Amino acid sequence: MKPRNERGPQRISHSLDRLLGTMRAPSVDVLSAVFGRWSEIVGPDLADHTRPAAIDGEKLVVVADDPVWASEFRWLEKELLVRVEAVSGSTRIKGLIVKVRRRE
Repeated sequence: MKPRNERGPQRISHSLDRLLGTMRAPSVDVLSAVFGRWSEIVGPDLADHTRPAAIDGEKLVVVADDPVWASEFRWLEKELLVRVEAVSGSTRIKGLIVKVRRRE
């Protein structure tokens, strides 16, 4: 077996998955599914007023453009977590944090 630094190039997604694993965060595939299929997860109305912003441990940080939409999002949290799991194929995201940032 070659020493670690002589194995040759590796896919960046593999390195990112290893890094994310050490941070107890979801894999690159999970992040791609959540960020790339947001409208499918939350529906068109919520997608127009919210966006995924970050992962904080096992929580997805979502930004809403108005307090009303943030409240709606919080009210639907359990249902949305089920959709996140269905779309991403992972149970790594266990909660949501919703922040309000008005669009400029």
